[in-house]
This record gives sequence, C-alpha cells and structure tokens, in this order.
Amino acid sequence: MQPTSANTPLSYPESSPTPYPLLSSGEALFHACLENLTAQRCHVQCKPRLLEILHSENVAGFLKICQRHIDFLVYRKGDWLPMVAIEFEDDSPGKASRKLRDRHLVDDIFSSFGIPLMQVHAKDINQMDTLVQKLSAAWQQRNANLAIMPPPSEECAPAPPTTTLSAASSSSSSKPTHLDAAACSVIS
Repeated sequence: MQPTSANTPLSYPESSPTPYPLLSSGEALFHACLENLTAQRCHVQCKPRLLEILHSENVAGFLKICQRHIDFLVYRKGDWLPMVAIEFEDDSPGKASRKLRDRHLVDDIFSSFGIPLMQVHAKDINQMDTLVQKLSAAWQQRNANLAIMPPPSEECAPAPPTTTLSAASSSSSSKPTHLDAAACSVIS
C-alpha cells in the first residue's frame, strides 16, 4: 500500500460526507445579534456539546449528554462561567425532530444547575428591546442562583494578559442597542 500525499483527495464510498455550515442563516443572524447586544462584555459560544459544559461521572449520565448540544451559551467574561443557555427556534432542517426529543432533558439539566434557558424564535430577532430585556432578566436570575449555589472554586480562570489588544473601531453612525446599564455592570 502506497502512502497518500497531502494533496491527494480522500476517496469515500458511495455515500460521501459533505460539509455544511455550523449555523443556519437564522442562527448566524441571531449570533451576530447576540454579539452586538452584549458588546463583547461576555463570551457567546455556538452549539457547545452538553458534555463540554457538564461533567457526569456515571455512564447513564454520560450517554444522555454526550451527543447533545445547546444552540448558544453565554459565558461571563472573566471566568467563562456559563450564565445563560439559549435555544434558537427556526425552520432549519433537523430542528423539529431534535426539539421534541431534547426539550425536557435540556430543561431539566440547565434548571438543576441554575442556568436559565431562554427560548428565542427567529421572528424575535427584530424585537431588540424584548431580547435585551429577556437576556438581562436571565443574567440577573443566574446571578441570584449563583448566590444560592456558587460554582466550584477549584477551577479558576486563567489570568488575563497584561497588554491590551487594539480593536478596530466601528465607523457606523448608528448606535447599536446594548444591554441595560444594570446588566452591563453585572456582566463586566
């Protein structure tokens, strides 16, 4: 058997896999909306697997979460603590079957950890004020839950770099909608 070179395309059987975008067009639009609303005061992760967020020591727990994900997860900026989980509902393929199967499991998991789970529909993207209110309320709810159930202290976030990176300034004349001042002070 001869080794294949790096330039030789891989050959697949009759049914070959095809790459597809990580986010549907609606999800990509909502992600951009989230990034704009949070103004980089927190981290937004797309489609993290539940296994990356939660740790289960038993086999049954592992099997329940190993192949499932949440659409978006918003983390605190400094320590990457999960703050708000978001399920985005649109008409993309695969959502309908996954929605019914996973709804109760995901609800139970996030509520047991005190992480609010928001349901956002694609039609809600144009209602910025409502999104800001929902996100702010969920963030404040998570802070209240953290007062009751603090996160484990053995895992610390890495120290931030001492130099700052210069960000490209926006030349847009329209001012983006951001979270209200109370939520922003909590986030940063």
